Amino acid sequence: MSSEQSVNSQLNLTEQDLLHWIETRCDHLQAQAKVLVDDYWRQMKSQRQKHSKSESGRIGVRIRCRENQRAFSIEWYRMATLRQNGQTKPIAQYVKKGRGYRYPLGNLLKREPAWETELVEELETEFAHIRQQLDRLGKIRDAVQRYCRVIEADANNKFIG
Repeated sequence: MSSEQSVNSQLNLTEQDLLHWIETRCDHLQAQAKVLVDDYWRQMKSQRQKHSKSESGRIGVRIRCRENQRAFSIEWYRMATLRQNGQTKPIAQYVKKGRGYRYPLGNLLKREPAWETELVEELETEFAHIRQQLDRLGKIRDAVQRYCRVIEADANNKFIG
């Protein structure tokens, strides 16, 4: 296939092809985030075995799937305990991300062990990159869907008039 034919075949992409490509990229990003989250927990477990309870680390991370299965978020939280009726129950205190793609980690990591601080900061850089890509893909998806609605409305108006 010549390069001209290759360009022509790429120009024949439909809106549905674009939406499918976006879904595929989002799935890939979610799989990438899952690998990173799983790795975080493996490293956390390994470090907890090496350190005393006071140096065990209390920061957690998870992937939260949204109603729309194509959407997800990567969230940090602090693990704590709640004493109730003489029993202690584990709780998660979620951290607000705020604007932008990165979590403000300064206060969250203030009293955490150095090994955990390093791990969280390293992963948050990768997570921020994933969040940024998801945001951009979402904007492209929304624009393509708006375009499809406009084209469909125009086509319906031509048949009526």
